[in-house]
Amino acid sequence: MRTLRSLAAYVRPYRGWLIFSLVMAIPLSALRVGPIPIVKFLVDDILVNKRQDKLIWIPIATVTLYVLNLVVRFLHYYSVRIVVVNVNQKIREKIFDKLINLSADHFTERKAGELLSRITADPHHLDNGIASLNILLREPITFIGLLGYTLYVNWKLTLLTFTIVPALAYVFLRMGKMVKIKISDYQQQNAESYSTVQESIAGFRIVQLFNLQNYMSEKFKTQLSGITVLLLKISKMEELTSPMVELVTSFAVALILYYGGLSVLRGEMTSGDLIAFFTAFGVMINPIRQLSDINTKMYSAAAAMDRINEFLGWENKIKESPEAIPTPAKIDSIAFDRVTFAYPDTPDHKVIQDLTFEIPSGKTVALVGQSGSGKSSIVQLLTRLYDVQTGAININGIDVRRLKVFDWRSHVAVVSQDVFLFHDTIMNNLKMGNPDATAEEVVEAARKAFAYDFIMRLPKGFETIVGDRGMKLSGGERQRISIARAFLKNAQFLILDEATSNLDNESEKIVQQTLEQLMRNRTTLVIAHRLSTIQNADQIIVLREGKMIESGQYGTLVSSGGEFSNLVSLSKL
Repeated sequence: MRTLRSLAAYVRPYRGWLIFSLVMAIPLSALRVGPIPIVKFLVDDILVNKRQDKLIWIPIATVTLYVLNLVVRFLHYYSVRIVVVNVNQKIREKIFDKLINLSADHFTERKAGELLSRITADPHHLDNGIASLNILLREPITFIGLLGYTLYVNWKLTLLTFTIVPALAYVFLRMGKMVKIKISDYQQQNAESYSTVQESIAGFRIVQLFNLQNYMSEKFKTQLSGITVLLLKISKMEELTSPMVELVTSFAVALILYYGGLSVLRGEMTSGDLIAFFTAFGVMINPIRQLSDINTKMYSAAAAMDRINEFLGWENKIKESPEAIPTPAKIDSIAFDRVTFAYPDTPDHKVIQDLTFEIPSGKTVALVGQSGSGKSSIVQLLTRLYDVQTGAININGIDVRRLKVFDWRSHVAVVSQDVFLFHDTIMNNLKMGNPDATAEEVVEAARKAFAYDFIMRLPKGFETIVGDRGMKLSGGERQRISIARAFLKNAQFLILDEATSNLDNESEKIVQQTLEQLMRNRTTLVIAHRLSTIQNADQIIVLREGKMIESGQYGTLVSSGGEFSNLVSLSKL
């Protein structure tokens, strides 16, 4: 249970409510003990002595007791709920903040469903453990109060019944450890099922076009079968715990009945004392049973907290130096200096090898090459989604790793072939380029991107919801939204990553016009798919297997008869 100690930092801001709940646990425990002296009074003072005149006090005392119980119980439980809800919120916020700031390698190496389960399933399991705080506060106080009463009534009988404590402790610890192991396995397998669901939703077109419904269904059924087996094992242990506790306590009940009966027959106890003692022991069993139930919940919460702490402990490959400096106000040059790079999961496969080139201020440099030549990897290095293994990327002669990450990215705008739009309005999707932009600035950006007219033809104009990933819009419309977003960001450095590769001819012409306007007076790197779009580039760099094999302007490279000339010839076929 040491894992749960890490919850203290989250609980601390709400310790006032926790202390209040603890204070309320004292009168609540006393109220739960209240019926016991009423039973003793009923037996010894009223029934034995046949005092009908005192009988009226029994219902009055009982109702009064439960009215007080209602008020105190509500205050006790609700104050803990305040802690639970707020702690849960803070943990989810911290997990999400961690998630959206993870470096790219975590997203490429792990399934999306696993990451999703970290922010949904794990905190849910933790909830039950946090909610059990009220039981941990209240039941020990109740137990101690009842113990004091039973010791007062008959200390010998009390000590005799407590011979069952070692057996109870063994049941709790043994079952708890076994449950924690199984719950940890369950949470991992549940994450796998989350991945299958997420992939089926994100790739529903592929699933349906390739008739993969049966394949995905069988995959999900297999995962659920494994989860079901684990849940049954967990349930078996949970359902065994309570009857085992009851079996152990039955020995104490037997001792009470036998030795308590002897004490009454010998005159050492009254009948009321024995009934009150037995009632107190019966009520005392409830805290033990409650602690038995939360034993499973606490181990479940501990397993969830293990996963949460593991997740929060993931290290980012992209690290910002404490001495990091802002990006220069004016970018004069961006230079690759003998850069070599391999992705973290394939360290022996160099996708960029000893690459050197420069993008001067205000110029357009284009990268071309066959698939796998390293073009997209260069984009990921420039935007610091990954860092180079050797060499450096210099901004005005300063290694990009010395710049503040957020600040550097604010100077870069990317328009890629895979346009991602959020399930939100067009207005909000556009303002992601500049959250502080006015409505007038957004409209102006849309006009520059030739997006204004089609937006105004939509049912709600700029307030139209674009659907998941913008699926309610055509490819050309999504691309123009992306370009308008780049206009709005107004960054110095522009990256066009095959921005027209997925468009039809008509859409490409419109988008190409908007891109040419966007490129004016900006330093631009173009990843070219259609070579006709880079005829006016100041420099074209031809890549093969991460190496630069040719460099020059369009006409020069075509006439040279080299790799670029061959690519141009193939593109015309």
